[in-house]
Amino acid sequence: MDGNHVCKEIANLHDNIVSAEIVEKGVTIAAHIKKSGTLPKLERLFAQTELYMSTLQANAEHLGRLHYLMTHNDSMDLFFFAIVVNGRKMILVVRASVPYTQENMGNYDRYIYPEIIHKVWDIINVYHLGGQQKQQQ
Repeated sequence: MDGNHVCKEIANLHDNIVSAEIVEKGVTIAAHIKKSGTLPKLERLFAQTELYMSTLQANAEHLGRLHYLMTHNDSMDLFFFAIVVNGRKMILVVRASVPYTQENMGNYDRYIYPEIIHKVWDIINVYHLGGQQKQQQ
């Protein structure tokens, strides 16, 4: 599996997606950034998110299976998907720009986020990165 190719495919799913990254132990091992330049380094956040996702997965019998985590920030939203590559647990991080105002946020949440999430899961399933389970739509 070519991680950079997977990241490029995901980044091209929607105009608002800024980048996609595959992260292991807080370190980005594959990425695709749409626009030239650099994004803020978030290694510490990625490592903490991996730990948090692991904790949630360990409690799946009580909570059900974890699908994804999302953070909504002033300038960027982050989506975190747990993936497995060659038996190693990693996370797929999708960064999406936040070009909307508070007034139309409801429409953005309802129409763009589900579109992004389902398309990312389709790619995760195509490349068999979801471990043993496939995301149900």
